Amino acid sequence: MNCPKCGKPLPEKLSLRMNFCPLCGEKLFEEGKKYLMEIQCAGQRQGERDVMMVFVDDRSFYEVKPSESICIALDAGFHTIKFKHKIRNKTINLLITSSYVIKVYYNTLSGLIETNINVVEDSQDGIDAQTLAHRDLTAPVMVSEDGKRTFDIMLGEDDPEYEVKVTSGLDEGILRIYAERCEFTPSTRHKKVVTSYKDVVSVKKKMGSIDIICDGNVHKVYSIPKDIYNEVLAFLTNRIGEVGGGY
Repeated sequence: MNCPKCGKPLPEKLSLRMNFCPLCGEKLFEEGKKYLMEIQCAGQRQGERDVMMVFVDDRSFYEVKPSESICIALDAGFHTIKFKHKIRNKTINLLITSSYVIKVYYNTLSGLIETNINVVEDSQDGIDAQTLAHRDLTAPVMVSEDGKRTFDIMLGEDDPEYEVKVTSGLDEGILRIYAERCEFTPSTRHKKVVTSYKDVVSVKKKMGSIDIICDGNVHKVYSIPKDIYNEVLAFLTNRIGEVGGGY
C-alpha cells in the first residue's frame, strides 16, 4: 500500500488504526467518506456450491459465484478482505481512499487464489448518500457481532485441511495440515511433530517428497501420495507465504 498523498510505500507493519503517513505526516484518509467495491469472480461454474467466499474485516461474509460479481460499500480507511475457495484462501489489506474493482479467481495451474486490484478513476471524492441509496448493494450472507471467532469453522482454521498417510524417514504416520501449522503423528509413538509456518524458510520438492525447511536449516521431509502431491505443495506454499515465512 502507498500513501495517497506522497505516493511512497507505507511500512509493512503499519498499524491499521493509524490515520497519518509516518513518511510525510499527512492524513491517509478522510473519515466519513464511503466508497464502492465491486468484486468480480472469474472462471466457470462447475456446481451450485462452487463459490468464492469473501470475508470483510472478519465482520461480514459474502458469496460470489464464478462469472458473477458483488458490490459493497465501505468506509474510508483500512480494510482486510479474505477470499476462500474450497481449501484455498488469500488475505489482502487495502487502504480505501477511492472505489475499487477486484477480479478474483482460482488459478488451477498454481493452486492459488489470484486477485487483480484496480482503482476506479475519479472516485476519490467518495459516493454521496443519495447515490448510495439507489445502488443495488449485495447483502451479506452473515454478519458477525464478535468478529473472527464466528467465522473460524467456515474458514477451516480449527480443522486440518489435509489428513494423509505419509512416511518420514523410517517412520510412518499421519500428517495433518492446518491453516497455520502441520502436525506429524508417527504410528509407533504418540508424540507429535508440530511445525509452525512462521518458522518455515521454504518448501521444496524432493524426489516424490516435500522438504519443509525451517529456521536453523532443519529439514522435515514427508512423502506425499502422488494423487494429492501437487495440491499439498501448492497449499503449503500459499499458506507459508501468507503467514510470514520465507516467501
